[in-house]
Amino acid sequence: MKNRTIPFGYHYQNGVLVVHPQESQTVRAVFAAYLSGEPLSKIATHLTFKLVEYLPGRWQWDKARVKRLLDNAKYTGVGEFPPIIKERDFQMAHQKKESANVNRQPVDEDIKLFKGLVHCHHCGGSMARRMDSRFEKPVTWKCPQCGYFLPLSDEEFKRRVFLLQKRLVDKPLLAEKEETEIPTPSLEVRRLTNELYRKLDSGNFSEDELVNLALQCGLKNYDTITSARHITDRLTATLRHAGPLSAFDRTLFERTVSEIHLTRKGEILLKLQNGVLVGEGVPR
Repeated sequence: MKNRTIPFGYHYQNGVLVVHPQESQTVRAVFAAYLSGEPLSKIATHLTFKLVEYLPGRWQWDKARVKRLLDNAKYTGVGEFPPIIKERDFQMAHQKKESANVNRQPVDEDIKLFKGLVHCHHCGGSMARRMDSRFEKPVTWKCPQCGYFLPLSDEEFKRRVFLLQKRLVDKPLLAEKEETEIPTPSLEVRRLTNELYRKLDSGNFSEDELVNLALQCGLKNYDTITSARHITDRLTATLRHAGPLSAFDRTLFERTVSEIHLTRKGEILLKLQNGVLVGEGVPR
């Protein structure tokens, strides 16, 4: 698809650059919507829904395309371009974008690490970090699946994760699994078990086949148990050798934690790599 050689909102008529009647209306509407408080994503969605073409056969607008339109000073009548919007409206839109950039807080590197690991403890959905500087508590973690959200500043989040990490280092046995816990059978164990039952139900089998399948199931189950034990042993050894903590240890976190859960009570739980949950409140 050929790219535009002139900005959206203009076209050539008899060799002269002039305002495009329909596209210029869209330009004015975009500036008006943005200055009235509409976010870029909503403007883009509206243009796409209305099938507004920015190129012949192309009407899939996104935030970046809308932003490029708002950033184009040619619409005020620069050079050979006839004006479409007032200089005042362009400057107001520019100031609004600059203000939004100032209000956007940079994300701490450790919070970036947390972002891919945060889950809703109740439905299991991944929770997303939302930032809106208009609110008293601008940072919120929200679960798109069940709608649960928790206002939680980055500083408070990191502080509470550190306290859980410190508790684990002080008491490595918190990472131990309960003896009554039975490891979940692997896919291979379930496949072998199903095959064993199918042969028994069909009546078409030999004793050697059954013995072989049973031995394979036992071996795979043993591997699962020893593997789980190995993970727990490695976790407790890592925690014992971590030493006293005075600040959040990113490397230790990556070696021990698989998920972070947020509960409806506002609690934080760390899911360790062996499946054990360690949370705030009274230690187990």
